[in-house]
Amino acid sequence: MKIKFLILIAVALFGSACSVNKLISDANASFSRKEYFDAAEKFRLANQKVKDKTIKPAIYFKLAESYRESGYYTKAAVWYRNAIRSGYKEPTLEIRYADALRGAGKPEEAKLIYETELKKDPKNTQAINGLESVRRIQEWKEVPELYIIENLKTINSAANDMVVQINPESEKSIFIKSSREEVPNKKINPVTGQKFADFFQSRYDTIKKRWSLPELLKEPTSLNSTDEELFLNFSPSKEQVVFSRSVSNPTQQATSQLLFIQKKNGQWTSPSPLRFTADGANYLQPMITESGKTLWFASDRPGGFGGFDIWKSEINETGIILEPINAGAEINTPGNELYPFEKPNGYFYFSSDFHPGFGGFDIFQAQKSGGKWQIEQLPPPVNSIGDDFSIQFFGNLEKGFFTSNRKGSRGTDAYSFYLPPKLFQCFGKIHDSETDSILPDVNIRIVGSDGSSKKIRSVNGRFQASLNPESDYAIVVFANGYLNAQAKVSTRGLREAKEFEVDIRPIPTNKPIRIDIINYELGKWDLLPQAKTSLDKLVELLKLNPEAIIELSAHTDDIGDEKFNLELSEKRAASVAQYLTEKGIQDKNLKAKGYGESAPLKINAKLARQYEFLNEGDVLDSGTIEKLGSDNLKDLARGLNRRTEFKVINTVTAK
Repeated sequence: MKIKFLILIAVALFGSACSVNKLISDANASFSRKEYFDAAEKFRLANQKVKDKTIKPAIYFKLAESYRESGYYTKAAVWYRNAIRSGYKEPTLEIRYADALRGAGKPEEAKLIYETELKKDPKNTQAINGLESVRRIQEWKEVPELYIIENLKTINSAANDMVVQINPESEKSIFIKSSREEVPNKKINPVTGQKFADFFQSRYDTIKKRWSLPELLKEPTSLNSTDEELFLNFSPSKEQVVFSRSVSNPTQQATSQLLFIQKKNGQWTSPSPLRFTADGANYLQPMITESGKTLWFASDRPGGFGGFDIWKSEINETGIILEPINAGAEINTPGNELYPFEKPNGYFYFSSDFHPGFGGFDIFQAQKSGGKWQIEQLPPPVNSIGDDFSIQFFGNLEKGFFTSNRKGSRGTDAYSFYLPPKLFQCFGKIHDSETDSILPDVNIRIVGSDGSSKKIRSVNGRFQASLNPESDYAIVVFANGYLNAQAKVSTRGLREAKEFEVDIRPIPTNKPIRIDIINYELGKWDLLPQAKTSLDKLVELLKLNPEAIIELSAHTDDIGDEKFNLELSEKRAASVAQYLTEKGIQDKNLKAKGYGESAPLKINAKLARQYEFLNEGDVLDSGTIEKLGSDNLKDLARGLNRRTEFKVINTVTAK
């Protein structure tokens, strides 16, 4: 009897072990297929049943990874901590734990880990980015919020909801991706634990001032299927649609392609995959630009910099979508970059989990400057410690939609945002740079980095203009008899109304202009550092006036040998010309000439006001200087003669 009893116990234990092993095997299979919801459930159940402590650390880690990939950062942090305490070995475990803590709203705890990891490896990019993210979180707490956001409660459900596009036909209509219970004929997605998503449409009720309950998108009929619909984008003409769909397989990881349909003779064609998406990689979030010439999307195809990268394909005149090009290392990172969007003015937006940000995914703005992308994180409350992505704009306006799983969301929810109007005013005065006299009526062009451009005219030497938020401005003055002049102001990042005052002083073209602080060592012609700073302003002026030909003249005082002074001045003038050409000014725009002591300075009204012992019209020749009396005044006068000037002598002939 006793033997039979022991056999039964052994069989039961063996059966239990087999059951646990199968559960772990199934969990690992789900994890390898990136079915993170199913994997988390199976690992959680396996953890409850496993007694072998040597197996548990790997389960803890896989549980943490599954929760992190699903955006549940608080749960992920708990299991990363368990994995660390159990001795699990993984090179990036501590950093992943810190990232999860940051996403869970515990930046101070994360900071300690980043600092510890940075001591181990000062070049650890993830630790550097993590510390920068913590710094930004702390910094933004002290700054007033710039945007107004609203949870779209009539659109959002207990499931995941996302605005994927503003309808190009009507701004009062939006397309939505949703996994809500009302989705028909759909199974449960093992990645999310919700139904496979479909596309819906919502319309804005102008009477009730709210968005309607989403309705299943019925046209084109091929956009919804029994699989997971990911993202759609109608072309600006609404005659083509590019959309992404994930096709599931019970034994393999689901893959997503970009599919294309177009309207011909009033009928939509059947979906066909873009030819380059049949390589087994995943293709997500297509976006056709306003011009219709570029298709942006995200993909983990080979040739990228990390997980998912942003890619683009040009669309030729016949509508053919060409081979993809990676957006480059300024935008893409070893992490994931997703949800590309381009405004008509060229501002580009995407989400990243690697660029320094607040939480998991953050939304970034990119702007081309000097051939390079300048990347900026959008401020809170658009970004949060949660995942923020899929931003959509109304044209070039600072309003639209984004998606987030931040605190207060039921799942991932759709949010609206807008930048409330702020009054930015620019008040300007225009004076002659040499006489300080008012230039009464001149033309002015105000050009903004947001694509705006307007012409105005001054009245009695003054002007006023309204400026847009989040823009850099160049205010250029055009006056007859003067070189073009400009002032620069910026409303970027300002959270309060502001008045700008600018005093623009165009330079006359009919007289020589002294260049301040052009100094040399005694008897030498090499430019000193402070002289280069002064000449950089001249470079900027000449680039604003590319048609101007100027004479650069160098002058000395009357002390020493006349021939030596002439040769010295010629070398000094040539030295200034060489510096300007090195900074990009063309040789044909410059004439260098040395005058030695032969052209003493004639005092203008400006200098007469500055030096009380001089009178307007005085010429600082030897006779005038000797009459000044004291040696100090004589030295000051000779110092004024030692000068570098420029004057406009002609304009470049147009070719």
